[in-house]
Amino acid sequence: MINSTLEFLTEAKLNTPDFNENTEFLLPEFLAKRLITLIYADGGNGKSWLGFSLAKYCASIGQNLIYLDFDNPLSVLKERNINNLLVSQYNNLHYIQRSKCELQPQELLAQLSSQAVSKAYENCVFVIDSLRNFANINHDGQAMETMTQLMNLREAGATIIILHHSNKDGKNYQGSNNIRNSIDNMYQLQKLDSDDGELRLHLSVKKERASINDKAFAIDADTLRLNEIDVAKATMSNEQEEFVQEVRAAIEDEQDINKTALLEAVGRKKDDKTARSWLDKFDGIYWQSKKSGGVYTYQLKGAAL
Repeated sequence: MINSTLEFLTEAKLNTPDFNENTEFLLPEFLAKRLITLIYADGGNGKSWLGFSLAKYCASIGQNLIYLDFDNPLSVLKERNINNLLVSQYNNLHYIQRSKCELQPQELLAQLSSQAVSKAYENCVFVIDSLRNFANINHDGQAMETMTQLMNLREAGATIIILHHSNKDGKNYQGSNNIRNSIDNMYQLQKLDSDDGELRLHLSVKKERASINDKAFAIDADTLRLNEIDVAKATMSNEQEEFVQEVRAAIEDEQDINKTALLEAVGRKKDDKTARSWLDKFDGIYWQSKKSGGVYTYQLKGAAL
């Protein structure tokens, strides 16, 4: 029992019903609800395009979407047709941009945080574009202050997507370690070779507090439609593509071919670790293996490249 000195803590203490909450996903195995997801990449890799596309998707499934854009100038948004694709399409989508906001980004975030009580932001998705506009990301104290405000929003029910920049070598996010320590999930974003009118992106997991996986998406630049594509296919190298074609041709010549014979048929030795790993990587996509009596045999599966 709490004594009179600590009565103010009564409303803040956890009770058994508070533990009934399970992790939900707005996008399966990718975007967890009521958590903070950070996506980082070099400039020109499609961060904002992904933000636009995720905003459209979340608004289309009934989430209240608040896009805080203090990075892209209005001229760029006009060029990318954001009015027609987002702003005028959804009444539940609120696009906040630097040119119309009287508050500085730090002040805006502080005000949102001050109202983060109970479930004030339940079914709300905030897109932060980009983090460097809301904090001095290299200053531990200031970065921690901003991340604390975002955590306050999260605990009031918000789902938060942070778009952020990578460091100079492109391998890690930019800024204080307090950023990583405060978020729930983190992806590194990489743009892949894409057809005209389409943007293909690969996202690799760098931190997880939920059951998330590497993902690949294709974004239609004319509609912002987000389509998930197979990660293995999307990240296939030219050498892997050639290997897949050769293996499929060998299996087509001899269904239920065993692993040793298959490797020999494509000019590989049976102890070639790279070839064996590729057989495993594309198993279930371009062919299907089965094991009987300790021997693996292969059949074709799926469409040709």
